[in-house]
This record gives sequence, C-alpha cells and structure tokens, in this order.
Amino acid sequence: MCNRNEISRKVSHDTRRGEPALTMTNTSTSANTSSDTIGAPRSDDPRVERTRAAVIEAASDLLVADGPGAITHANVAQAANVSRTTVYNHWPTREDLLRAAIDSLGRVTPDERELIGPIRADLGTLCEHLVVDLLDDQRAPMIANMMERALHDPTIVTVRDEFLERFEVAFRVAVDRAIERGELRCDVDVRRSIASIVGSFLFARFMSSDGFDRSYADAVLDDFVLVNAPH
Repeated sequence: MCNRNEISRKVSHDTRRGEPALTMTNTSTSANTSSDTIGAPRSDDPRVERTRAAVIEAASDLLVADGPGAITHANVAQAANVSRTTVYNHWPTREDLLRAAIDSLGRVTPDERELIGPIRADLGTLCEHLVVDLLDDQRAPMIANMMERALHDPTIVTVRDEFLERFEVAFRVAVDRAIERGELRCDVDVRRSIASIVGSFLFARFMSSDGFDRSYADAVLDDFVLVNAPH
C-alpha cells in the first residue's frame, strides 16, 4: 500500500504542473453552477419560472439537434418564442446559455460523496453520463459536433474546459482514494488515464467499425484497473 507521503508528493507535483489540486471545489464559479442558478436569480413568480423552463428546454433541444454552435440568444429566443431581451436577462452571456443547455441534459460529473469505492465502481459512476450519451444516436453526434466546433469557437472551448476540469477533479478524488485503499499504484497519471479512457470511448464510437457498446466501455475500465493495480 502507498504511504501518505508518496501520495502527497504525487498531488503536489501535479499541482505544480498546473493541474487542479485534490478538491471538488472548482476554480470557476460558473462551472459549478446548475442550469437552475446560472444567470439571473430565481424568481418567485411562476410565470417567470415557466419562461426559464421553456428557454432551457428550447436550448437543450437545439443543442441535441444542431450542436453547440446553434446555441445563441437569437436562436434560443426564436425556438422558445420569447424575446432576445428575455433570454439575455436570465443568461447574460452565450457561455451562460450553453452551460445551462448542457446541464439540463443531466449531471455530467458525480458528487464526491458518490465516489466511495471500490475504484472500478467509481469509474463506472464517473463515466456513466458519457457512456449513455455515446450510446444515444441523437446525443452522440452532439459530442462529435462539440469537439469539431471547439477547434474554432472560443465560447465552446471555455465551457468544454470547465466541464472537463470538473471531471478531472472528480477523477482525481476517486484515484487518490483508491491509492489510499491500496487498489491503485501511487504513480497513476490522472490526465493520461482520462485521455486513455475517454479517447478509447470516442475512437470506438466515431472511428472504429467495431462500434461502441457497454461491453466495450466495461472492458476499457477493467483494463485501467488491471494495468494500474499495485504489483
């Protein structure tokens, strides 16, 4: 089993490289905010809340149907049959609007309290949302679209990076706890591990003729545990 000094050195090294420290607190306030609280404060007026709900529904429908590039105040206002001013009042920036649309599709990153081990179960919890989306013939193209649009759309890059940071922090929590329990080696590289797991999923879904299914996802996660188990 690794001792705590070894773990501390590993975490400190990662932090010096610019990776987030071992905590579930995101450095970006907006990235930790749900679609219900992004933008203007909630109102006690049921009409206002119905309008918010209609706009979020319209934004999420546009996101799934046409990708993140379609999430603009003008497009969402037209789809929700409200004025642009109404949308701006609740979500002042396009980033706010895109975050709200993504959050409305489901919680991307689990709460730290759900990561209670063993590590294989935690990996399943961490990756469940991505696996479900990749298996969905409507949402999978949205993911591909987002990856392509992120090459030249700064707003999408910003929101994507916020969600990836949240995932990385949660992944790091799960790995550190697994190291403490003696399930993983001390030298697990979190970012490379995420790249390996998520990259394998994306390759199978979008580039391989063999396709992507739950058995493939399970095999990738099983391999991670096997390869990184203490010798």
